[in-house]
Amino acid sequence: MRGGLVFKFAVKILGLASLVAAPSVLALDPTQPPAGRSVSDAPVEATSVLRLQAILRNGGRAHAVIDGQTLKVGDHFANARIAEIRAHSVVIDRQGQQQELHLSAPIIQTSRTQP
Repeated sequence: MRGGLVFKFAVKILGLASLVAAPSVLALDPTQPPAGRSVSDAPVEATSVLRLQAILRNGGRAHAVIDGQTLKVGDHFANARIAEIRAHSVVIDRQGQQQELHLSAPIIQTSRTQP
């Protein structure tokens, strides 16, 4: 019985020693760019890609969820203005140019939509 306690104690000591002797790789922040590369090295996009996530309708009012933000016609978001909310898409106006954001096709289709 005493031998088992000594063995468990030795395993704990070795485990703690390996943590102390571990390289500093464990302390790296995975959200930071790789070493030797700064954020300014990354290419800058002139216009960010907006993702239409949902279209919500309540009576005669429609709202669009774009990148987690709930917006209505006339609202401004990411240098764009919501011009129109359609059944499956949203028209935005960016610097005088219109762009249409579409809902992605459903991954799972109901039995009514399958042939």
